Amino acid sequence: MPSYLKEIRGAVNSEITNEFASNLGNVIGNFMRPGKTIVVGRDIKAASQMIKRSITAGILASGINVIDFGISPIPTVHYGANLYDIDVIITITASHTNPEEIDIKIFSDHNIPLVQRHADKVSWDDIGELSYVNDYVDKYICAVLENIEKDLITTMAPKVILNCADGSSVSFLPEILSKLGSKTIMFGCQPTSTASKEFAEPTPESLSLVSNLVKDVGADIGISMDNDGDRVVFIDEKGNKVREQTMLSLIAREFLIKNPGGTIISSITASMSLDEIVAEYEGNLIKAPMNNILDEIIKNKAVFGGGDSGMYVFPEFQRCFDAIFAAVKVLETVCKHNKTLSTLISEIPEYPRTEFSIECQHDEKDKVLENLKERLELKDEIDTTEGLKIKGNNSFVLVRPSRFEPLMRVYVESKSSGKLQKLSHEVRNAIEKD
Repeated sequence: MPSYLKEIRGAVNSEITNEFASNLGNVIGNFMRPGKTIVVGRDIKAASQMIKRSITAGILASGINVIDFGISPIPTVHYGANLYDIDVIITITASHTNPEEIDIKIFSDHNIPLVQRHADKVSWDDIGELSYVNDYVDKYICAVLENIEKDLITTMAPKVILNCADGSSVSFLPEILSKLGSKTIMFGCQPTSTASKEFAEPTPESLSLVSNLVKDVGADIGISMDNDGDRVVFIDEKGNKVREQTMLSLIAREFLIKNPGGTIISSITASMSLDEIVAEYEGNLIKAPMNNILDEIIKNKAVFGGGDSGMYVFPEFQRCFDAIFAAVKVLETVCKHNKTLSTLISEIPEYPRTEFSIECQHDEKDKVLENLKERLELKDEIDTTEGLKIKGNNSFVLVRPSRFEPLMRVYVESKSSGKLQKLSHEVRNAIEKD
């Protein structure tokens, strides 16, 4: 199962051109053995289609075969790739943050150095073969239904508000909910190839629509997907957005109840509540850089993992971020406990927390992190797993450089609201003075 992740993001037709994409495909193909195959998939956007075709052409020119999954969310591309002898998966999707940008994710079972170099092309009679498949669609849907307590959900027949972000999960999650007998009200579930950012991810505006519908119709849960199927946000029956960090702890608890002493993998941004939940249920918690979460899950045989902003991994099903399966598992959890989502969430501790970004040029980031170590009063424990995390008594500050933007991402959490404000002010001043 390919798990090593590289990510390339840039503006279409300026930073990521057809020539760049073709050469990228060629370079990737050069690092593979003859006769191997790469799976490619994309979201619904027209720009993704264009770039995918260029990458495919470059791969074929290197003599490597390509299986094209067409329009498909990231988790179904991963699941489908498991049906074949695949070493590399490439997905092309619109950026969540900037509508003019494209996001290319390369999953491989070994490190492919993506360096600028002349890519070798094979002779005309050795080019790779291109094939199209769609058998993975039904197989993925069937696999989801086989890995949950289907009869339980069908009996409870929960009412769901669903927003698919006009994305590639449109043809998957609605069908799964239908087979589960869920009473589903949908919007944003009409695929569109336009470049609009409106529903590229769960925005405050789209979440407000889900929240209002949940309250208006008395739904049990609201589910808001992103455009490529690897992130999901939940709304409880009262119309309140569930914190992603709280949901991470809730799902982790469910898997530790089922797997006593199991290992949980999270990103370094995880809330202190996750530490407490894992400790309470005698599990083992490992925090890793976002790009290493999948590797750590495999290496440590974890029972569950989670990344940033509503991204969850269910190793018993497959080892990738799968928002579709996460949506169904949370629905199963609500039905299994026969409690409202707000009741379940109330059982998980939540602490005052804030997240913000500060402008910082790429060449200044290392200097800023070094200076922060000296300036912040909170110095009980320093963690440099990703960026700089400084932990104190019932508090932490995490400053993490953005990989793609001239920004520092700041996460502050404390069991005291007053301490939260003080730390936030302190770290903001320290970065801006640099």
